[in-house]
Amino acid sequence: MSKNRWSNKFSFIITTSAFAIGLGNIWRFPYVAGEGGGAAFILVYLVLMFLIGIPILTIEIALGRMSDTTILIGFGKMAKKSQWNGVGWLGTIACILIMGFYIMIMAWIAIYLWECLSGKISELPINKISGHFDIVASNLLTVIAVILIIMFIVFFVVRQGLKAGLERYSKGMMFGLIVLMVGLCIWAATLNGASEGYHWLLSPDFSKINFPIVMSALGQLFFSVGVGMAVAFVFGSYTHKNENLVKSTTWIVLADTFFALLAGLMLFPAIFSFNLEPDSGPNLIFVTMATVFNQLEHGWAVGALFFLLLFLAGFTSLISCIQGLKDTFKDKYSLSDTIALLFVIGCITVIAILAVFSYADNPLLLFGKTVFETLDYTTSSLLLPLSGLLIVVFAGHIIGFTKLRSHLTAESKTLKIGAYWKIILLWILPLALLIILINGLLNT
Repeated sequence: MSKNRWSNKFSFIITTSAFAIGLGNIWRFPYVAGEGGGAAFILVYLVLMFLIGIPILTIEIALGRMSDTTILIGFGKMAKKSQWNGVGWLGTIACILIMGFYIMIMAWIAIYLWECLSGKISELPINKISGHFDIVASNLLTVIAVILIIMFIVFFVVRQGLKAGLERYSKGMMFGLIVLMVGLCIWAATLNGASEGYHWLLSPDFSKINFPIVMSALGQLFFSVGVGMAVAFVFGSYTHKNENLVKSTTWIVLADTFFALLAGLMLFPAIFSFNLEPDSGPNLIFVTMATVFNQLEHGWAVGALFFLLLFLAGFTSLISCIQGLKDTFKDKYSLSDTIALLFVIGCITVIAILAVFSYADNPLLLFGKTVFETLDYTTSSLLLPLSGLLIVVFAGHIIGFTKLRSHLTAESKTLKIGAYWKIILLWILPLALLIILINGLLNT
């Protein structure tokens, strides 16, 4: 049984939002939107977020509350068959692997933050910026040292407990995120040519909406809200029985989407004002935005704020995941908080170091991919959609729509779960996840 409980409803919404709002919103969403044509992608993303994102996150959190325990025990407890705990293992392993390369990206961000503060980015010749990212990533000892420093800070935060650690720091960092993002959005609006960025971002070309765009939006949706990563389930086990989960989850998803859109409003006006390409892929923040800061009069300061924003966003997700994983292993194996925390941090650190060596002169290749590429593909294309698929199958066919609806509406006199939720639960969600899974298998 989960012993942790949120301090109040606000803490649940803010902390779970902090988990969802991470690099997926500020790093991944802009470049995926850029590759998808801007406004056309965003329109599809918004429709899918309301049709699929809110229901599936609500379901995973509700299952956590129904089980009243963490994910490696919860499914077996609810189904009265221990085999179902395998679903929990899928999400737990996916979360550990994702955090392994996530922390590497955070180390790159921390290095770029320091280089903006020191003026190094501003001093680089414009033709050296693209190659500079390769220099940063291939400086293996420096990246590993930064990873170890970040993990030490994570240990300090998470060991303080749910309320004094995760809740308190998430609230503070969320406030910092809002201030920084709004400030940078205002800065971007003052740049010459910013209107082109707004037009590209907000005026959809419906002819660009096709199957690949829909698949890209679906993939980003699940990555962004953290479905199938075990953490939402664990956070659900912390919630009080009288919590209106549908309303709270809606606020969480709206906050997640709002920050993703803010990231677009912050980045694309700047990109267009300097005549750069919006579809530059994963290197958008490390090459394209560094090029912007390089050409600004006070680029070191704006760049420092930008990379600080990215780091805070990543850190909130990181501590949320490690909190959830720590409690998961603590409950499963009756470990102390410290031992469970050290075990989780140790696993993630080892994977992160292996991922760092993807940028060595002669990287280890697995099936033609580096460790980083293998981790990224395995988690986003296979483990997460499979975990999500099994979660909704479990909710629809083991728990059942009637029992799930009764649980969600038990403490609310006004909440109504319409019959369309049954269609979403039994048909739309499994089909969407199955399509993502098949698409991932076909695009190895």
